[in-house]
Amino acid sequence: MPKISVIIPVYKVERYLDACVASVAGQTYADLEIILVDDGSPDNCPALCDAWAKKDARIKVIHRPNGGLSAARNSGLDIAVGEFIAFVDSDDRLEPDVLQKAWETKQKTNAELVIFNLVCTDTENCELLEPDYTVFPDEVIAPAEFWSRLFGLDGIGNYYVSAWNKLYPASMFSELRYAVGKRYEDMFILPGIIDQCKTIACMSYQGYRYTQRPGSIMNQGNPRNYLDHSEFLLEWTKYFTHKGDALRAEGLLNDAIANLAEKDRFDLSTPAQQQRYRTACRACADAYCNLAHRTGKRSMLLRAALLRLGLPAYRVFLQHKSA
Repeated sequence: MPKISVIIPVYKVERYLDACVASVAGQTYADLEIILVDDGSPDNCPALCDAWAKKDARIKVIHRPNGGLSAARNSGLDIAVGEFIAFVDSDDRLEPDVLQKAWETKQKTNAELVIFNLVCTDTENCELLEPDYTVFPDEVIAPAEFWSRLFGLDGIGNYYVSAWNKLYPASMFSELRYAVGKRYEDMFILPGIIDQCKTIACMSYQGYRYTQRPGSIMNQGNPRNYLDHSEFLLEWTKYFTHKGDALRAEGLLNDAIANLAEKDRFDLSTPAQQQRYRTACRACADAYCNLAHRTGKRSMLLRAALLRLGLPAYRVFLQHKSA
């Protein structure tokens, strides 16, 4: 059985795919299973995947109808047999020794999760000076410290959040899967990952080369323009409420409410989107009700009741309160 299964979702990356797979196949840590998930790519990527499988016996290929990044990752997880899991996006590359270093860090620290650092590159694989990820040290932290560091960052939080710069035990995914059809899928799954950790090993080594390119999912506008943003904030609110961190939960909830109040941001042109919006608004009221029961604060019950009347009524309350 291979020690590490590396899952690479593939979609419309013909220009980048060979370099990506070569960077994984050429790792100094060779005990790998490499799973290429062709997510119904309409270009030459399916043929490139099959060609790689013929060249390297460690490579498996899944051809599936297009379902998005989460569905592709889940398909890879469904067949992975490695003891550990790593993800690589198919327009990115790995430094030749990053999996070796991540494995050695795992052995040294016995942390449940290992995070390796990244460097941003342009489409020609030239390193970019900004954003600067050299600020991350080698350290071993507890989940509480993980969240404190994440919430204290501005602009480079993907070091902690992204799926692709980490080495996971495969057992973490025994009941977890990525949210299909959602943007920011890494955000939705993150609490479930961190909840399984006692310690997290963070590496300063910039072993993941993250390509910044126009048209990628992460470059498609302001996150606050998508309902997925409010939805993951509500999921995180539930998580921190359950953990007893009412202050952080309320902060996340208020951010979700503020985002939903900017109704004109969202595409609500279909009944399905309108229903999603209404569901998220109701979830805000439910979240405040949950917090009230956890904290005993009656003022939170008032907020929940006003939210059930609708965001306009709640905003009037806030304006009156701050006057």
